Amino acid sequence: MMKITDILKKYKTHIYGISACLLILIILILVTDLVIMPVYTHHGVEQELPDITELKFEDAQKILSEKGFQIVKDGEKFDDNYEAGTIISQNPLPFTMVKKGRRIYVIVSAGEKMVKVPKVTGSSEREAKFILRQAGLTLGEIFYEYDQYYPKDVVCGQSIAENMDVQEQDTVDITVSLGQMPSVFIVPDLEGRSLDEAKMIIRKAGLKVGEITYQKNKKLLPDTVIGQDPSAGEETGKGAQVDLTVSTLKDDEEIE
Repeated sequence: MMKITDILKKYKTHIYGISACLLILIILILVTDLVIMPVYTHHGVEQELPDITELKFEDAQKILSEKGFQIVKDGEKFDDNYEAGTIISQNPLPFTMVKKGRRIYVIVSAGEKMVKVPKVTGSSEREAKFILRQAGLTLGEIFYEYDQYYPKDVVCGQSIAENMDVQEQDTVDITVSLGQMPSVFIVPDLEGRSLDEAKMIIRKAGLKVGEITYQKNKKLLPDTVIGQDPSAGEETGKGAQVDLTVSTLKDDEEIE
């Protein structure tokens, strides 16, 4: 039987060869890890990332490219504070120390959100408010006038035509029909009403709000109608004025 020393002598050349190969492999791994890869990945080369928010995408792309970064549009967002095509946010954040070649993700403004005005003529006042809200718009002022085509309490006009593009949450005024114009107009009873409510009732009656006089009265809530001229039930002509006396906690005062 061969001794271990004899075996080692016999395969000595092979052992040296294998050891040399392992040593060379280890050296190659170290060189790759410590020299080649750092050069390839710019390891250790970092610089401050500039603030590109509020810049146009094309301008930001040029700036980042010159500094060795890649810009990536990560999405768009409606924002009325930023012009369309302007960068809203970036990731990583501005002034962060990052390696060259890093991808910089940005969100770009799509500008103000525009919506189309729906048709509300022919609907009721309540329906018009719902339709406008569903479209992302707000009901503005409500006017009342006699109309020979639209029945009473039906919207007969809108301040912005249907299918027009407007900003989201814009207001749309409407005009509600009072029906056929009567031959005489009856003054409504307004006493005890709030001032705002009385104004609406006067307009719906086809009349106009006249002079408003304030009278001190601690027993009633401020802006409560305590008198009117003409009196309730009187007949008058179209567009006649109705003067009001309204309660206040202050001394007597008049408002034109």
